[in-house]
Amino acid sequence: MLTTTQLLAVILTASICTFLLRAAPFALFAGREIPAPVRYLGKVLPAAVMALLVVYCLKNTTFSAPS
Repeated sequence: MLTTTQLLAVILTASICTFLLRAAPFALFAGREIPAPVRYLGKVLPAAVMALLVVYCLKNTTFSAPS
């Protein structure tokens, strides 16, 4: 078991890492044009991820009538 101090340290570390990862693209592309491959991925990935999740959720589903 973690002590309260260790637990708070883990939460703080995870929070800081999450914040830095989400702020990195804004810092990287501040004042510059976003490269074409990044723009393309921004358009294509949301739909691709949703399609992948639907396929994954339905992979073991049987659509035939029960016996």
